[in-house]
Formats: sequence, C-alpha cells, structure tokens
Amino acid sequence: MKRRAFISTVAAGGAALAVPKLEAGAPRSAGASRGSGPAMPAAQAGQKPLTISTPSFRLAPDGALPRIGKWSLEEIQSRFKKELAEDAIGFWETYGIDKQYGAYLRPDKKDKTYPNTDKDLYSQGRILWLFSSFYNYFGRKKSHLDAARQGYQALLKNCRQPGDHWGTLYTRDWKMKEGILDIYADIYMVLGLQEYYKATGDEEAKKLAIATSCAANETIVAPHYQGPGHGPTYEPGIKRLGTWVHFLYPLTLFLSHTQEVGLERIARFCVRNILTRHWQRDKGFAWECLDHQYQPYSDDYLSRWAEDQNYGPYEISGWHSVQGAFKVMLEALRVGSREMFLDGMEFGFQTCRTHWTGEGMGGFQAFKNPAEWKNGKGTLEPDAAIYDYLIFTMLAIEHTLSPEAVDWFERIYAAILKRPEGIFTGSLTLHEPRGVMLGTQILERMIERRGKASDFFRG
Repeated sequence: MKRRAFISTVAAGGAALAVPKLEAGAPRSAGASRGSGPAMPAAQAGQKPLTISTPSFRLAPDGALPRIGKWSLEEIQSRFKKELAEDAIGFWETYGIDKQYGAYLRPDKKDKTYPNTDKDLYSQGRILWLFSSFYNYFGRKKSHLDAARQGYQALLKNCRQPGDHWGTLYTRDWKMKEGILDIYADIYMVLGLQEYYKATGDEEAKKLAIATSCAANETIVAPHYQGPGHGPTYEPGIKRLGTWVHFLYPLTLFLSHTQEVGLERIARFCVRNILTRHWQRDKGFAWECLDHQYQPYSDDYLSRWAEDQNYGPYEISGWHSVQGAFKVMLEALRVGSREMFLDGMEFGFQTCRTHWTGEGMGGFQAFKNPAEWKNGKGTLEPDAAIYDYLIFTMLAIEHTLSPEAVDWFERIYAAILKRPEGIFTGSLTLHEPRGVMLGTQILERMIERRGKASDFFRG
C-alpha cells in the first residue's frame, strides 16, 4: 500500500495503526509479515530470514494493549521508575555536581570513583540538560534547578569561545586543555542551554542556544570540516550520520517550546540528510560516512584512509541508525508529519532486523563494511546502545501498536533483564538516563490511555 493511502486508511478507520492489522483479541502468528512496509527479502539484505518466537501479542476487545509480552505496562513502568530514581536522578545528584569548582564531574557508575576529573564540554552540556530535565519533568525540585543554574553559570564564565563556540576540554579548575575542536561540544551545549532556558526563562541562555546552533551548522557544512574531536580526523567535507543525529535532537527539543524559523530549516535539513542521503532504503542500511558531495566513498584505495580507526568510510553503525530513527520520529511528532514518522519507523525496523544478534545475552552490532553487514558478523555495540533501540520500539508502540515493535520490545527488554547489574557504561552521561526518562514518560502516557494508541494516526 502506498504511504499516503496507508495513512488515509488509518485516519478514516479511526483505529490504531498496526501493520499487519490484527483483529482485537487475535494473537499474531510467528510467520506474519513484519514492519510498516513489506519486509526486505533475505537475499537483498544479505541476512538470514529472521526467526521470531511466537509473541504474546494480543489486543484487548477495545483495541488496547494491556501487556507487552509477559509484562504488564505497570510492571515495566515500575522498573523504569526505579531506574529513574536510583540510576538517573539519585546517582547524578549525589555524584555529578562539582561543589568546589562548579559545573559537573563524571563519576564511574559502578564504583562511584572519579577516574578523570577533566571537564569535556561533550559531557558538561549533557549534564546541564540532565539537571534541567530533572527539574522540568520530574518533580520541579529546587535542588535540581540549583544544580542546573550553578553549572550554567560556571560554563558561561569559563568556556565561551569566539564565534559562538565552546571550548572542548578543561581541567577541573577550568584551565583550558583544548579549545575549539569538537563539534559535539557545541551541539551538546545547545542541548543543555535550551533545556535550561525552558526551566528558567533566561533570555541569555536562549540567545546562546540559537547562536551556538547556527555556529555548529556553519562548521558542519563548511567545505574544510574534517570532523575532529569526537572521533578521528577525516577528509575535508566529511558528512557523518552521527552528526545529523546528535544535532537533530537538541533542535527538536528547542523548537518544541521556542519559535525560530532558521532552526526549523536546520532541523529539516538534518532529517533530509538522515532519510535521503545516509539511509540506503533499498539496501537496508545507513552509511555512517558520506563524502563532501553526500555520496558513499568509492570502494578502492583512494578511500581506504581510516581502516585502523572507528567510523571509517564504510562504517555501518546500528547505534547511530536507530538513534536517527527515533529522533526522526520525535521530530515528526513535533511537526505533525505522519509520513516522516512512518519513514523513521521503517528505518528503525530495518536497523533492528539487520543489526541484532542473539548470541550471548543478545544485543546489536556495528559493521565496518558492507561485507560484514551482509554476513551478519560485526562488533557488538556497547550495552548503552540498547536503551536507544528500546526508545525506538516504545515510540512505535505508543503511537501505532505495531506488532513488529512489540516483538522487538520483547526481545530487547528480555536482553536487558539478562544483565544482572543493569545497563550502564562507565560515566556515559546521555544514553541510559535519556532512555530511562523517555521510557518512563512513554509508559505513563500509555497507562493513562489504558494501552490504546495515541491519536497521532487518527482522523
């Protein structure tokens, strides 16, 4: 079915979107077609057909989804709330604030020590976002606002650089170790600044967020940009999937509460690059790196300049792909585009199908090149990636009750439960708490609707 006709059918029927459509109370068979479009043939994807255990998917007579697999929505929410209270809010308010020099420290999640007290803006902006988000969405506690304010003031005082950029790396007491280098320092300061502005109404924070967004955009699209800082140095003009993915999320959040036409166009530019340039829809994967003309690198000696580094010219990153999928879906919800949401959802499903491995405790893989991808033998991505896959499936379930999304949630959630110590990677300051926060909010909305899909695909 064509996408527009598909949307019209859903809207006219007033029913929750689910492909293939299930009658209320009817279990989905293990052999049913998966996804919001036709499943990719195994020969085309270079993968073995996906074996699906019979899921516990069953809609109630009123079309609601009271359970996901063997877990009720309330049981899943209880786990997320516990992680939110202990592993996100409790951990960061106890160990993350630098009360001596201001802003934030990065403690190790397992042993609560500080292996390195240097302050990289890649993380400082994220932690500013964390405390501002704790305040905005989880209780409006003064202590969280105070933590956000002292961090904002310290960063403003010590880290601003010419041209609306931010420094990359500082000692704990704010001696500069690296100036303007890492584009993600700017991007994540936008993330923190916009959330702080939402919490406080501080007009200076708003202006800084806009100016830094524009400065980051100018850097990314510049012909001489080589992507240094968070990763290796590339050929001039490199285009990275991870760059658009990281940049889109702060813009989506910012534009959800602030009007700025220039940033609207930058956000749409990020979406266009993710969906029409990096994502190879007909092949079933997304290139991590494109050249200065937004084209895949040639498969010859001229392009083999980073074989010994992460994110070489042929890299296929499941982690960045699935982040791209759910961030496109969030942007689609913001702007009200059903077609964009469906594109993001199919991108995510393709990523799950081709990057999942059931070996060991289960997880997702990255591939250095198409040959690895075709053979399904890559490198296991960090556990923190699992939260981003989980967000993707939960967004799809919340708004569509998609059977494939339910299948994937069961698989991923079961993999999480196999890890007795939980999922956290050192002092990583975004993926786990973001997954926990968004998951908690999604489940709250689903429980409020008693398991029914949102109105996004209704008439």
